[in-house]
Amino acid sequence: IIETLKQKEYIKVVKNKLIVTEKGKLLCQAVKSQHLLTSAEMTAKWETYLKKIGKREGNQENFLNNIKKFIVHLLEAVPSDIEKISFSDYQEQKEKEAEKNIVGKCPKCGNNIVLKKSFYGCSNYPNCTFTLANNFRKKKLTKTNIKELLQGKETLVKGIKTKEKKTYNAVVKIGEKGYIDFLSFSK
Repeated sequence: IIETLKQKEYIKVVKNKLIVTEKGKLLCQAVKSQHLLTSAEMTAKWETYLKKIGKREGNQENFLNNIKKFIVHLLEAVPSDIEKISFSDYQEQKEKEAEKNIVGKCPKCGNNIVLKKSFYGCSNYPNCTFTLANNFRKKKLTKTNIKELLQGKETLVKGIKTKEKKTYNAVVKIGEKGYIDFLSFSK
């Protein structure tokens, strides 16, 4: 459950603590008037009835019909509850996060390059498909490295490991094909 909440960005982990995000706060506001939805008592009743069904003491059809009625009720009630919620805090938070993820301009189209989960990509996707790896030879690139590369400059990548576990520094640049190319060793 925790992983699902993290993936949906309702919570995040900061210094080993679970923090409710703005999106999570919105969800809480939307469902707080629906006491049954957030009730441990309701969950316990459902679990008990499911066990009865498993023992053939309960009727699966009755259970599903009750769930359907509950969902229909939610679909009628929650939209009007959502209209009462202020989304401005959530929108501001999303805009701040988006600004933090901007690292430069796309060399292909001039739009923003933003940090995705495991790479950098053009914010104009799918119209522009420019992407840039966030690592070079398994060494994670710094934001400074990425900014310099996007400006067409050479950048120094420190601490790249060889197969023999020795480290070296390298100067790299974005090549003609849009990949990070090795230029030279650096001391």
